[in-house]
Amino acid sequence: MSSIMGHAAAGITVFLSCARWRDSRSRRALVPCVILAICADFDYFVVWAFGYAAKPRVTHSMVFALAVAVVARVAMRRVTATWISITGLLTASLSHPVLDLLVGAHTVPLFWPLGAETSISIGVLPSAGALDPANYYLWKNLLIELGVLLPVFALVIALARHTAGRDMATRAMLIAPLWLAFVAWSISLPR
Repeated sequence: MSSIMGHAAAGITVFLSCARWRDSRSRRALVPCVILAICADFDYFVVWAFGYAAKPRVTHSMVFALAVAVVARVAMRRVTATWISITGLLTASLSHPVLDLLVGAHTVPLFWPLGAETSISIGVLPSAGALDPANYYLWKNLLIELGVLLPVFALVIALARHTAGRDMATRAMLIAPLWLAFVAWSISLPR
């Protein structure tokens, strides 16, 4: 599983890529984007409270992502009159199972109820590790995960904002070696 920081960063990335900058109503969409990006793990509350763990975790499916994106869109329209496209909300919601899939350590029921759980053989992201502040691997893996994700997220935001090509190319060439080092470090970790 990816970390809560990685999921939240994905939600922030979607917000920064989709929000209408001059419309003050769209600024209120940051919180829903972040919540949608992390809400697939809200099923842990059921595990912690009742000891019940669903298998498969349908909260990591495209059906769930679509359902919560539609609910969020309707709620945002009725409650806050906030503007963000359904595509943006769906992207924020789908970012969660995709990031978990990129860890490569666990299967994800992405196509539930239509198909079997999905996995990839090479994890591009490290696993989040046990949630214990004294856990060395939690902090090491968080550093690696953010080293892999943040440059990609910055590129997505730059493309969405139509950043000048020359500026973006220069920055990308400067950051690419460091990003590749984080990717190599992540891939080299045992799964």
